[in-house]
Amino acid sequence: MNSAERNISKEDLWKGILKMSEELGFADCGCAAVVPLDGSREAKRYLEAEESGHFGKMEYLKRNVDKRMDPALLLEGAKSVIVLLAPFSSGGCSLSSDGLKISEYALGQDYHIAIKERLYKIVAFIEEATGERKSCRVFTDSAPVLERAWAVRAGVGFIGKNNFLISPKAGIKNFIGVILTRSELPYTDKTVPNGCGQCSRCLAACSRKALYEPFKVNASKCLSYKTIEEPLEGADKGRTKDFSEKWIFGCDDCMNACPWNRFNKEGWKEFSSKKALLKGLTREKWEKMTEGDFKEMFTGSPLERAGLDKIRQNISR
Repeated sequence: MNSAERNISKEDLWKGILKMSEELGFADCGCAAVVPLDGSREAKRYLEAEESGHFGKMEYLKRNVDKRMDPALLLEGAKSVIVLLAPFSSGGCSLSSDGLKISEYALGQDYHIAIKERLYKIVAFIEEATGERKSCRVFTDSAPVLERAWAVRAGVGFIGKNNFLISPKAGIKNFIGVILTRSELPYTDKTVPNGCGQCSRCLAACSRKALYEPFKVNASKCLSYKTIEEPLEGADKGRTKDFSEKWIFGCDDCMNACPWNRFNKEGWKEFSSKKALLKGLTREKWEKMTEGDFKEMFTGSPLERAGLDKIRQNISR
């Protein structure tokens, strides 16, 4: 049974989605028609980064490129891409008494879990309203989907020179959630113009010059990659011991330099639930921590991705 048979127009269905997204705490919501991304500016940048070897050892970024370029391969009969922004701003990174810093997005629950729980509520609404079961899929940085490209097409923001999505309505500190659906919906008829202008604060803030040109980043040089994704056995242990940045998980420097931060919305509580705990973890406490302690404190947290040994290595640089 489709939406027409349920006597709900695509306009009314969309109004319901927008209402629900706001009630669930999303900062913005937009929609775009499913089309292949081949040839788009975002697709070209992605392929250029791959060809230049700028993905480091993140081999998963090199797989399923066909699906990244065409979401219809992820859901047969897909017609619409719904894009939602989940704010995570909490007033800055976690900073311990001895200056150890953890990226702001990692101060609470794993965002994959928190966002998907709310996306599935919207899916339940869509399927109930249309009578179509299993007609949607949800994603949030968990499948071969170019989320930022779809956010641009859905009219919720533009991609800044630091490669983050920037929303004039909700700033820069937002996760992106995506719902792929077979339902046809009203689509955004215009995109948000780039709002970076002559500003280059993000490039100046990148101490390792991973952000080497506007819109171009070499992930293998990025401190966030170094402290999270780079394999433990392959990390460059020869760095100077007086490494000044003190980021032990992630890096927010280029993001924090952006003037669009003034438009950030207050983040979901789930995303900062461990901030006080992390502020109290000094170098000594990290060194004495056992694997059991780490699991007890950080199961279901973004810090699991790096693991205790990797974080310790980052501290000892």
